[in-house]
Amino acid sequence: MSIHLPAFIKKDLIQQKTVRDYIENKGLRIPCDFDQLDTTCYKPAESDSYHVHTKSFLIKSDLDTVWKTYLTIPPRETWRSRMVSFGCMYCKQSKSLTYLKDKYNGLSEGQVLFLNISLFWGMVNIAVAHQITRIDQKEKYIEFSYIEGGKTEGSQRLIFQETNDYQTRIIHRTTYRGKTKSYIREKRLYPYLHGKVIAAFHRNVEQKVLEIG
Repeated sequence: MSIHLPAFIKKDLIQQKTVRDYIENKGLRIPCDFDQLDTTCYKPAESDSYHVHTKSFLIKSDLDTVWKTYLTIPPRETWRSRMVSFGCMYCKQSKSLTYLKDKYNGLSEGQVLFLNISLFWGMVNIAVAHQITRIDQKEKYIEFSYIEGGKTEGSQRLIFQETNDYQTRIIHRTTYRGKTKSYIREKRLYPYLHGKVIAAFHRNVEQKVLEIG
């Protein structure tokens, strides 16, 4: 059955059916609907209920170049691998939707990204959404959180550090929990699949950094 998205949403520009269905099922029709999307940021008072997944990535370039690249590279280039693809993005500041081929003006707080995750060689596809919640220029970190209503809650933080040999280390720290408790999913499946997704994400940015030179 085809879905009927309103004029505000250009469904023909969203390649993934999962993302189109996600938007439809969430009742996202006009900007104020998107503005009501809530995040599931990590709650320190409930720290015992979360799991932590941490991986580090090293890029052979200076901190300023790497930081600028992470802030300016389009999501269609970062969220691009066999497992993940970019669907569209809503910006709560400009009240606008942008699509795969649209001009990208850089990362900013309040952006909500809609992605498709492909699992088990494409046999299972699910839509996920997360919002950029914090960009700290001084402390050099980027934080984003899962949107409420998905199977996973929590936050991801990318921390940027310059090494002694003028390379840049990115620490990707994910604090997460399942909406429903499942040992296999939370302790086995999620860390494995999440690790592969973020590794591809950081490889794509590294390639862009090296292209810049």
